[in-house]
Amino acid sequence: MKLSTSVLIVLALPLLASCGMFTHYATEDCSTLTGKDAMRCMDYRQRQANVAISNEVTELMKAYRQCAQKHESDSGKVKESCAMYRDVLQNVQVGQMSCM
Repeated sequence: MKLSTSVLIVLALPLLASCGMFTHYATEDCSTLTGKDAMRCMDYRQRQANVAISNEVTELMKAYRQCAQKHESDSGKVKESCAMYRDVLQNVQVGQMSCM
């Protein structure tokens, strides 16, 4: 058991580090970096932005569901009252997000 945990840590740690984990890119000015560090910094910032978008979409979905439940007895009222949530959610392009 202990050996498998150690092997997992040895294998997983470099993968996490290569995806921007355990770095100071959140506070670093990417424009002052060069080469791979600059690319990793920009990639890290892009992933952070993707997380923020994903969190916002989650909150919008919750609000839309609450609105739909509030007016569930009248489908016309759901379309009218909850249209703003539906429109925004349709315009958000979550499929564009990725961790490179």
